[in-house]
Amino acid sequence: MKSSKITTIGLWSFIFVVAIALGNLNIIVWHNTGENLVFTGGYVLAFFMFLAGYFLMAHYKEQNKSAKNKEEAPSKQAWKYAGSRFKALYPALFIGVLLAFIVRNAINGTEITQIFGVFMDSVWEFLGISQIGAVGLLELKSMTFDATLGVSQLWNGPLWLISAIIISSLILYYVVSKSEDLFTGFFAPVFVIITYAGAGLTEAGLNRTMVNVIGFPNGIARVMAGMCLGMLMYYVVEYFRKKKFSEVMTMAFSLLHIGIAVFLLYTIYAGITWSEFTNGIVLFVFCVVLLTNKDYISVLYDKSNVCAFLGRLSLYYYAIHIVFVFLLAYLFPEMGYHASIIFNILFTTCASFIVMCIDDYVITPIFRKEKLEVKRSQTKKVA
Repeated sequence: MKSSKITTIGLWSFIFVVAIALGNLNIIVWHNTGENLVFTGGYVLAFFMFLAGYFLMAHYKEQNKSAKNKEEAPSKQAWKYAGSRFKALYPALFIGVLLAFIVRNAINGTEITQIFGVFMDSVWEFLGISQIGAVGLLELKSMTFDATLGVSQLWNGPLWLISAIIISSLILYYVVSKSEDLFTGFFAPVFVIITYAGAGLTEAGLNRTMVNVIGFPNGIARVMAGMCLGMLMYYVVEYFRKKKFSEVMTMAFSLLHIGIAVFLLYTIYAGITWSEFTNGIVLFVFCVVLLTNKDYISVLYDKSNVCAFLGRLSLYYYAIHIVFVFLLAYLFPEMGYHASIIFNILFTTCASFIVMCIDDYVITPIFRKEKLEVKRSQTKKVA
């Protein structure tokens, strides 16, 4: 029942991204309208932090199987991995920032003479590293329209997560490359405990402070703690993958899969706001079940092309969803609440597909060409 590509991850990535987008629609447009809001519950960002950490550790383990890679300096390994994450995520991030910048300045009526100055104030975000710029040290102000010269602002607020994942990948890959024992036995658990106790992962802490008590910008601390848990999750998943499942265990994992899925969908729809800490525990267990991939439910959509497609689309959906929250609210101010949900999903899905095609057929071939040229040069040397 195990496959090299776990398509359940792609399916749930898309479901959670749509939930996040609808949550932002509620907050930005409908929060104070008196509407009976749906899709307002659940803190699911931890799902993506856990996965980022898990796949980082999986990559580290795979790379260090060869003696040649083991001899590489930890700093070199870290920069190579962070570079691969940047290449994979940056096209979607850049397009998301660019579209948000254009749409929000157009809506705001920013003077053409101010555009360059406003752009330069936002350069950290365009470079994909907003979390180490001035904005990384400030409360997110993505809900405002005003463009003020000399003020660093996040035009596409949700993309702070991708920025933080890229930066955290560099730091965490270096630490684990330096000493895996130090990471698993000391750094990861201590960092998670301090971050939870400080401000990083709890809802109250996120709203209470601009800078985490350990000196990291809150966004990076929060993501690093989630990725640390994801990296530790790797060992749990490997334990279950190597274990021979009995019928009882397979059935238990299947029931767990169904139970958590129903629980998450219900809490997201009904607006049941568990603490982020509680939701994080549920998501951690859910990730373990999905990544182990040995229950009966996974067979239903294992190796599914549709699920794999939705998984790829989720990155682009997340990158541009905020654009359509602002755009549809501006173009159709009289649109009803439930209609706005439907149109938001439809427009964002279509636009995400277009952006994905641009990445696949325009941007990605540049990187493929680079890889092909390297391969050809290596072949010539051997010859």
